[in-house]
Amino acid sequence: MNVEIIVLHIPSVMGMDDYNWLLNQVSDEKRGKVKKLRFLKDAYRTLLGEALVRAAIMSRLGLCKEQIRFDKNEYGKPSLIGHSSFHFNVSHSGEWVAVFVSQALVGVDVEEIKPIDMNIAESFLSEREYQGLMSYPHGERLPHFYELWTLKESYIKCRGEGLSIPLHSFSITVNEDRSITLEPEGEPFYFRTYELDENHKLAACSEAEQFPLNVTRWSFEELRIMLEWDWSKGII
Repeated sequence: MNVEIIVLHIPSVMGMDDYNWLLNQVSDEKRGKVKKLRFLKDAYRTLLGEALVRAAIMSRLGLCKEQIRFDKNEYGKPSLIGHSSFHFNVSHSGEWVAVFVSQALVGVDVEEIKPIDMNIAESFLSEREYQGLMSYPHGERLPHFYELWTLKESYIKCRGEGLSIPLHSFSITVNEDRSITLEPEGEPFYFRTYELDENHKLAACSEAEQFPLNVTRWSFEELRIMLEWDWSKGII
């Protein structure tokens, strides 16, 4: 199975036919949660996140929609029932949704870059990370904060232990050569960052040193084709 990070740009407006079609692609549980969301943009993100995961599963494992069943660990990280060697993680923020698929444990995080009080940022970072952040020129601090934040989130999501891992208990450093190190050292984890656009940051973490060179960008129409294709028979 190819290691891949698939991203999809979230449309600003979706026609009702497309929206209802998406609702029919997800589980009853997810559909119920979506209908309770207050803002339509949040509904788009949630629906497209699960749809993207399902399309990745179907295209790689040859499963139909009815064969896909998810479970969660005690911290809420989802997994695919019956396929222990298939790992995935999903994230969405701002105008993008992303899914990372691999044979190793993975985590992915995408964040929209928004203004933040750097004094508040201190509470999200280790002392080492914060001191490194403040050494950047003023105009470069905000994007670097989000780079650190997505890296930290991708690590937590890869481990699948949620916020039981204190954010101050580890430090991530982006070195001058763009290599990424984790402290304290323990089990090997590897990192990579990707550029989506100037307003978003994306980072990925894996237990294996295997990452795609670039993200794969799907359009909504490509997502529809992937979900409607009969992968077990090779026909639509």
